[in-house]
Amino acid sequence: MKTQESSSLASLVEAARRGDLGAFGMLVERTQAMAHALAFQMLGPHGDTRDVVQEAYLRAFRRLADLDDPEAFAGWIRRIVVTVAHNHRRGERGVWLPLGDGDGPPVLDGDEQAWTPDQFRKLARALLSLELDERRLCERHYHGRWSAERMAEEAGIEPAAMRKRLQRIRQKLRKEIEMDEQCILETHPVPRDLPGSIVELLARPRLVDLPDNPVGAVLAELLAAFPGFRVKEVPEIVDLDAAANALGGDAVYTDRAKLQTIEGTKILRYDLTLPLLLEMRTQTPPVGRSSAAAHETGFPLRLTAAGKCYRREQESATHLEAFHQLEVFAADDRRNLDVWWLAGRIFDAVNRALPRSEIRVTPTDYPMCAQAFSLDVRKDDEWVEILAWGEYADWVLRGIGADPSRDRALGAGMGLDRIAALRYGIDDVRKVALTRLSPPA
Repeated sequence: MKTQESSSLASLVEAARRGDLGAFGMLVERTQAMAHALAFQMLGPHGDTRDVVQEAYLRAFRRLADLDDPEAFAGWIRRIVVTVAHNHRRGERGVWLPLGDGDGPPVLDGDEQAWTPDQFRKLARALLSLELDERRLCERHYHGRWSAERMAEEAGIEPAAMRKRLQRIRQKLRKEIEMDEQCILETHPVPRDLPGSIVELLARPRLVDLPDNPVGAVLAELLAAFPGFRVKEVPEIVDLDAAANALGGDAVYTDRAKLQTIEGTKILRYDLTLPLLLEMRTQTPPVGRSSAAAHETGFPLRLTAAGKCYRREQESATHLEAFHQLEVFAADDRRNLDVWWLAGRIFDAVNRALPRSEIRVTPTDYPMCAQAFSLDVRKDDEWVEILAWGEYADWVLRGIGADPSRDRALGAGMGLDRIAALRYGIDDVRKVALTRLSPPA
């Protein structure tokens, strides 16, 4: 899909190729704010930003004939600026950049094989602007190293159509990045709507969307034990006050010091249970509506949700600040559902992901549950907790619109990173995100 801006730049490129210096001057005018901001970002306040940008445009003018796609001029001049700035930094004897400065901003062209961690952090806000399906494609292409052909095959479309889709995503990302770069040029530092630490956590890849990653692989194995369950996407941000008012009680069971607070009572979700329960209130018809007809059409409910959760942790071999969970939810008439019905499916799921593992089930307490259990797996001489499940308390049922005298709701939460580490013999959960499995033949 051609954008008006790219088409306009393309016509100027064609004119400049024919020797129209005025057209090239307009190309400079249209893109120089981005070029100056990018050079400033790479060189810092004491770098020779003006000289780098001038050299970049001189190179571009001499090499206009080498630009295969005139509509790609904006990305092409970005690459030239990056190259010139890198060369300038290597040639400098004085160190003007902060120690530990990493790679420059990503170019976002079709030739990139991956993003470095530093580049990924710089893309954080741009990534958050994408729709979920767009971000899934983006992460599979860059983080998971999926080819356009492989993604096209999974999506059931032609590779050319997938490449166009990826190009549109790159254009959206580039626009977001350039907007931030313009802010860098005008005001320092760049104003942020979210704290930097929150943005960084949100921008970490959703490993559940990467089948070649251990987390994505074990998710597929676990879900096979829950046929007929519908996948539900739930919000990453939760308002605790609104949640308490909606459900009629305090649903926070973890240490509040571990909550990743955004502002006021808004937090990043610390598990998938609370946002999934809140989604139950939007069911049509609502869960447990009083009329018999609504009750029949509202049940049974069988749902799953998978994704990242966030807690303040000192990251270690066993704990992450951004980790992945699978949440399972079932609601039905009390005669059709009990906690051991769910237990049977959980045992099946664990056996699929961790065959022949020794397990231990222990009664436990959760504020939202009338009864609950945790499940541990033995690893060498230690027990590792990987999941918990239980039956929701009456106040939770009333909060989601169900009738405790007639209805029952069950839930389970599974730690995907820990299960993946156990499944693939990874000794540190921090390594899970960096591990890539061989795709099936």
